[in-house]
Amino acid sequence: MRCIQLTALVMVLIVIPAFSTTLPQSMSPTRSITYKVSAMGASIGDVVSEQRIFNETDRYRIYFKTKTNIKASFLWFSHSQHTVETGELNNGILIKYSFNGEENGVRKSLEGRLEMDGFKFSVEEDGVKRSLVVPRGSYDHTTMECPESRIDFADGREKYLRVLDVENAVVVKRQYQLVREEQYPLDNQEHPCRVVDMIDQRKKMRRWIAWDGGTVVLYRQDGRGGKGSYSVKAVSLKQIQ
Repeated sequence: MRCIQLTALVMVLIVIPAFSTTLPQSMSPTRSITYKVSAMGASIGDVVSEQRIFNETDRYRIYFKTKTNIKASFLWFSHSQHTVETGELNNGILIKYSFNGEENGVRKSLEGRLEMDGFKFSVEEDGVKRSLVVPRGSYDHTTMECPESRIDFADGREKYLRVLDVENAVVVKRQYQLVREEQYPLDNQEHPCRVVDMIDQRKKMRRWIAWDGGTVVLYRQDGRGGKGSYSVKAVSLKQIQ
């Protein structure tokens, strides 16, 4: 049983560009963002996500890799997670995704690929293998595409989207609500962002996220599940040549 539901939060801890079809052909430096994870007011681990963008004449591709290392031990529960995720987005659409590692002693590996009929998954969890296809028409976005950064909240109402949770290979109906606009402090600067609440049948969370100058950045995520809550906060953002 998961006491603090940290799995699947790291999938979106990447920096991704806004959609465009007229980008010049180039390769960006690797961008690395580091997050600290805390629960019950104590630091329990970190997440490091790296991504590289390839801009071409009529499309752009993003390759990302995220490493998560978490170990928590409290009086009434413990949690450990050591995982690596990789993937590729083509013109803002997720086309490949993989997840490998261990959570609370359970090994899991997942490979996913977008094909003509939908997103095809091969999963092995605790030695049990299975495969499935999620039809493309059954979801609006994947969790890797961060639709909350671009939703139009001008009317002040909550929005609903069908979202493919790629780590768990399931589609959820997610509600989005804009809380406020504010500044997030990072690397001695103030970064404008929007604070968005998101709720579905699997989780409840709040994200500090921005879409500025063609770039989407997730700065912070707070969530609750099972018997506890967690917070993931960006502490550094750097370019690696």
